[in-house]
Amino acid sequence: MISYQLVNEYLDKIELPQSIEQVLSHQYTMADTELEFINNANDCLRKYESYKDYRLKDVHCMGSCLTNLTRVGLYFLLKNELIFVSTSNLKDSSMEDDWKITHYPFREIQELDMELMEGNEESKYNSGVLYMKLLNEKGSARTHVLRNFNPNHFQCFKEFHRDIISMDRL
Repeated sequence: MISYQLVNEYLDKIELPQSIEQVLSHQYTMADTELEFINNANDCLRKYESYKDYRLKDVHCMGSCLTNLTRVGLYFLLKNELIFVSTSNLKDSSMEDDWKITHYPFREIQELDMELMEGNEESKYNSGVLYMKLLNEKGSARTHVLRNFNPNHFQCFKEFHRDIISMDRL
């Protein structure tokens, strides 16, 4: 199991925006478990069939979180979408076949909301819970909950989402 705080503290120190290719080429220096996790997530994204379409897109913030109660991953905030590279937190993260990539285009996000754990200074990098209400392929609203989310990034998410929504209204 990775330490969300260590991963998020480390990723917050990387100067962004940078292209996905630059972020993946960064020389990460972390503890064994966290380094292996980040390297495996980056390898999964590099092998992704649509990587060539994404490699030059800028990452505006990134971090680690739980995408549901059994999947842990890295998120990459791009200009108009959120990408998650995740794996089971119940299995060894080095198993290649368990990694998957999920896209959340901001145009499909109907609402964003966040809760913060208060009074816990030690976990300030993983004390957020992000709620995203999205329309599924049938047009029904579904809420996706991201736990152990870096609350330092919530303002970025809100600004990018607001910009996309305001562009749609023009």
